[in-house]
Amino acid sequence: MPYWFAALQEAFVHYWVAWAVFAGQLLVTWVVAGLARRVMRWTANKLVARSDTTLDDRLVEAGTAPVRWTILALGLRFAMTTLGGAIPAFGPGGVMAVQFGVAGKLVEGLAVLTIAALVNALAIAALDWYLTELAARSDAPWSRQLLPTLRKVVTAAIYFLAFSVVLQLFDISISALVATAGVASAAIALASQDTLSNMLGGLVLLIDRPFRVGDVIELTDGRGGTVVEVGLRTTRIRQPDGTALVVPNKDMANTRIINRGQPSSRVAIRQTVSVAYGTDPEQAKRLLLAVMTSHPEVLPDPAPGVWFTQFNSFSLELSLSCWINASADRARVTDELNVRILKALQENGIGVPYPTQAIHILQEEGSRGKAVERTAPDADRPGEAVPGDPADHQG
Repeated sequence: MPYWFAALQEAFVHYWVAWAVFAGQLLVTWVVAGLARRVMRWTANKLVARSDTTLDDRLVEAGTAPVRWTILALGLRFAMTTLGGAIPAFGPGGVMAVQFGVAGKLVEGLAVLTIAALVNALAIAALDWYLTELAARSDAPWSRQLLPTLRKVVTAAIYFLAFSVVLQLFDISISALVATAGVASAAIALASQDTLSNMLGGLVLLIDRPFRVGDVIELTDGRGGTVVEVGLRTTRIRQPDGTALVVPNKDMANTRIINRGQPSSRVAIRQTVSVAYGTDPEQAKRLLLAVMTSHPEVLPDPAPGVWFTQFNSFSLELSLSCWINASADRARVTDELNVRILKALQENGIGVPYPTQAIHILQEEGSRGKAVERTAPDADRPGEAVPGDPADHQG
């Protein structure tokens, strides 16, 4: 230790100019770091605040402190490089080359970690903004559960890479560490593949937004209802009978969904009404159109319509169509329209037909009131021939 101290003291005495330059570089680095922080704050207050998005605000706010420390670490590393080139004892083959080399690697490691902190701050800010904006638009309450998990995963990945670089600076092999991390990751993924699949499925639903909370949807198996919650693992749907349908997110992400709330909440009501032959089609169409336009929840645009579409075997078929604002009211409005249509048809003497079949029996003249008899062969009396039987013609 006294030998190192003497060598360092000699370097101070004989190369004081190099040390002065080193101190000046550190001072300039400190000033530049302070100016960078002030510039970023001014940018945040004057320029970024005027933009329509909040992403730039988050990035500037998150990166202000890490940028300052990154500049300081990089400035320190540059100053040490200049000092090592100016003092022979610190250079290759010098009496303190090993010690100065270790100090330089420590500063390089510090610079790597500060850069990792800056990248992590910007990545977390962008991730928070992106998922928060998506969650706000989709009304997904599970973002409070997902965001902390994603933050930890992103932070762990960034700092794992940074520490790997630092270890390589000191010639420490990370092969075993990487292999261990790979095996551990594979084991965790295998043990929790269903949970991870559901979490990734929930993330896909959040990003793609095929439905939102409050939308009325229908699955491929015919079941459906109102979306109540998109959770971390499952999606909860309130069925028309009030029961809850819980579907794993991975199934929701891979199935076909009919969303009755998108692209808008308006929904069409289409019905078929049959009237009896002999009815004036124009009168029936006017009645149906009047019933729809008089209902307070039927929208004027798109306008309701009635069409004479088909001649059936026992009726004339009329198709009607109208739109209402909310798909949740479809069943109720359909019921009210059906009741009003039936009442209007009855009040105007228009019959609603049903399948019938007429059977006509023809009788010969003079046979009214007489029974029709038919003699059947008696199977219990063998040998008795029946007229017309082939036995009558045997020799």
